[in-house]
Amino acid sequence: MIQEVMQRYFSKPITRHEILRDKDRLVAEVEVDGELFYLKGEKQPEQFVETIIAFTELMSNAGLPFIMSEQALDGKRYVEHENLLFILERKGIGKEIKALRQEHLQELGKSLGKQHVVSSTIDLRFGSGTSWGMFGGNKTNELGDYDENELSYLDLVHCVEEIGRFELELSMVKELYLARRAILQAEWSELPAGPVQGDLLPYNLLFQENKISVIYDYDIAGDEVFVNECVANAIYLAWHHDFEGNETPEERYNTYINAYTSERPLLNRELEMVPHLFAIIRAFRYDRIEEGIEKIKQGDGKAFLDETIKLLT
Repeated sequence: MIQEVMQRYFSKPITRHEILRDKDRLVAEVEVDGELFYLKGEKQPEQFVETIIAFTELMSNAGLPFIMSEQALDGKRYVEHENLLFILERKGIGKEIKALRQEHLQELGKSLGKQHVVSSTIDLRFGSGTSWGMFGGNKTNELGDYDENELSYLDLVHCVEEIGRFELELSMVKELYLARRAILQAEWSELPAGPVQGDLLPYNLLFQENKISVIYDYDIAGDEVFVNECVANAIYLAWHHDFEGNETPEERYNTYINAYTSERPLLNRELEMVPHLFAIIRAFRYDRIEEGIEKIKQGDGKAFLDETIKLLT
């Protein structure tokens, strides 16, 4: 299959290829005449792939280091083969950062802010959400319907109810969480939103001298509320990513937010939503809830639930 698809891009034979992923989507590293490329086969609607191509072109033209798909021999930027839509990306220059420092957080925050500024000026839309989305209803696992925050909340509620303890703590968690969610939901449709890459985090980036040199991977791109993605990214990077330095998670969070707002200042309406977003996202990050559920099952859940209440207060 790889050979057949690559013949649609090059008249020269490929030197070698290596399958990097073959589940849900196909990703292969391919070498042609000394140059390296990534071939990605997606089980996505044609309209979605075409929107990704248009989105990356807009971002690249705005000066952001988005990798654009290569043109096939017929001039198109994707190839259809065996029920997959393939795009080919030239390997970028730089290295992946495993452990972050403050300067990386500043660069990450600025980059997201710049992307959102561009997104706010264009009419393009994906017509689907991102994995950060809220209020989709969770009727399916499709992006836009899927609401990880609500699912984490429901998992915790189910666990505590099943254990049959901590009734007072659970009642307080429910009251605080649902109150903040209600405030957010009432404002959600009025908050600035637009098309985003959807996963602007270190594992989808390359760096050169602490600056982002390459942005890649767009399979979960979609339309998102800007301030939601900003706060969610900041929380993940500050509390859940490897870090070098003595800064506290709170200091890291503020570094990211300040960098973002230096590129895109938040509107008053958005600023009013930040405390509510921070509370429910910080409290119900899925990895935090997974650890907490294990503590509850082992009979050591009181401290975790008290911390959850404090985060929601």
